[in-house]
Amino acid sequence: MRRKRPPRTPLQRLALITAALGTVVLGYWLGNRYQFGELQNSSAILMEQPVEIDTAPLPNDLQTQIKAEEQWVILLAGENGKACDQLLNHYIEVVNRLAAWPKIQARIRLALLDGSGRVGSPAWQQLEWADSHNMQQADILALTSALGIAPIGNRWCKDVQATTALLGPGNVSHALLPLDKPAEIAESLRLIIQAFDPDV
Repeated sequence: MRRKRPPRTPLQRLALITAALGTVVLGYWLGNRYQFGELQNSSAILMEQPVEIDTAPLPNDLQTQIKAEEQWVILLAGENGKACDQLLNHYIEVVNRLAAWPKIQARIRLALLDGSGRVGSPAWQQLEWADSHNMQQADILALTSALGIAPIGNRWCKDVQATTALLGPGNVSHALLPLDKPAEIAESLRLIIQAFDPDV
């Protein structure tokens, strides 16, 4: 006949609970360390300290997007034209690559700051997650300078200058995204967003 184990003392129960909690905390910490380690290996240029931007000069609809609690806005500057339309096609492929993570895909917005004063091209009007916004050129240059992106000469949306700023919830800039292959940009987005919100 099996001997009945004596009941655990309060001290033993406390030790077991502490060990269980410690295991959970350690697992969470190791998971975060692994995820941030992966993040350091991504092509994104991470800010040492996230930068809160002044949204006052931005158009109202873009301010609303940037301040939304769950939106991540990829911000680029340029002029409506062929080069920026081609860059939009590149980001369409990026967003398509995020289909395996629908919660992340649904939070991505692409915003083009256009200082030309022209009406946005049809390409930018057909997607619900991409918008072209008219702004004063001086306001665009002030913002992009603060974010660490700038044109080379007067060339925007070209291969030589297509770095974008990634703004997270609360109008905070977390990273710069160089113009890489769509799969690499998509992976950078996934890693960054999951690092700040593991539930997606």
